Amino acid sequence: MKTVLITLMSLCLLISCKVDNKSKVKDENQVITTSNDSYISQRHLNDEKNSALNLKTEAQWDSLNNTSNKKILHAKGNVHPDIRTFGWHIYSNGSTYKNYNFSMLWGISYFSYAVEPNTGSYKSIHQWKTTPLIDSAKAKGCKVFLSVSNFGSKNNSVFLDNPKAQKTLIDSISNLLALRAANGINIDFEGVPKKSKTHFTKFIIQISKALKQKNPDYMVSLCLYAIDWKNIFDIKAINSHVDFYTLMGYDYYGSFSKTTGPVTPLKTSTTFGNGLEHSINHYKNKGVPLNKLIAGLPYYGAEWYTQKPNIGAAVTTFKSHPPYKAIRKLYIDSLNIPVKFDSKSASSYIIIKDNTKHYRQLFFEDEKSLSMTYNWIKSNKIGGVGIWALGYDDGYPELWNLLAKAFSQEQNTTLYNDK
Repeated sequence: MKTVLITLMSLCLLISCKVDNKSKVKDENQVITTSNDSYISQRHLNDEKNSALNLKTEAQWDSLNNTSNKKILHAKGNVHPDIRTFGWHIYSNGSTYKNYNFSMLWGISYFSYAVEPNTGSYKSIHQWKTTPLIDSAKAKGCKVFLSVSNFGSKNNSVFLDNPKAQKTLIDSISNLLALRAANGINIDFEGVPKKSKTHFTKFIIQISKALKQKNPDYMVSLCLYAIDWKNIFDIKAINSHVDFYTLMGYDYYGSFSKTTGPVTPLKTSTTFGNGLEHSINHYKNKGVPLNKLIAGLPYYGAEWYTQKPNIGAAVTTFKSHPPYKAIRKLYIDSLNIPVKFDSKSASSYIIIKDNTKHYRQLFFEDEKSLSMTYNWIKSNKIGGVGIWALGYDDGYPELWNLLAKAFSQEQNTTLYNDK
């Protein structure tokens, strides 16, 4: 196992060193654009790493992750009926769902049905057929979705050019939703090439019609890129077929970046460029109704090596995407490294001095930065907030408690009222 992990870490480092960020802000009315096709998201990197381990059970993932399932007490509360709190459970997080506060979740998506692009069947559905997660969620009134993922330009091109594969996928998804009495799907196709835009649009419409014909109550949701570089989403064509959208409001900076910066800057700044506010306004202008939009936020950070301590410094090497629990345990609790805050982008960060010439910079979301984002989401009447990914904070209750403080009907009874 140790040999496999070392090999995978080397692979991820190789990938991160090859990718390059050529993004720039064109003007205040445009999203960040890039000429680089080698961008890779944290989701994609994480999926590659985990898939290579080939673990088959939640117990195996728990063993690898040292999951203890120690009971954590959460602030009491039920999610407000006017808000959609949405979280993704990654199969590799094992049984961390035993500590999820399902009362504060409107919906949860199991990640994922990994598409085999040549056939439309799945490479894996992991523990979808057996996991008690689904029963636990439904017992608390939390809706259950199955993520459908396809990563990379080539994989998406192959699948979207193949009507037979698309029919196979739709039939397979229908059976899997019925098996667990689930509520719908969350489509996560990353890296769709521009040439496949029309086929992608047709596929979204087709799968929505097919599933709703099977069960009119099925919901179809779609992941939107924080930055739609290639104008892939034809919102006017698909909107009537999509029940809600989940904005992947992260990876503004990551393994591909030349300089350090926030994974999710809330505000636009001269230092870090456009942020979450800009992305949401961009999709609003494209026709996405804000009450159908869930703003997904990261429970992980991005860490780089640099030669200078100032934020926005040139990157020497990308290090990793640590989950919130690792940031708390390794840096804040064990090393007592102070958390700093950049008010211009509304982002938290820490700086670690490795030696006299080298530093590490780590940007992440915490209670302070998330509080500001939640307030903005509420004041702008966005449909909901998403968490990528549930379990990344396992063992620490503060982010769950913040969610209850911001979005429970007990603590915020005037949420979304126009009074």
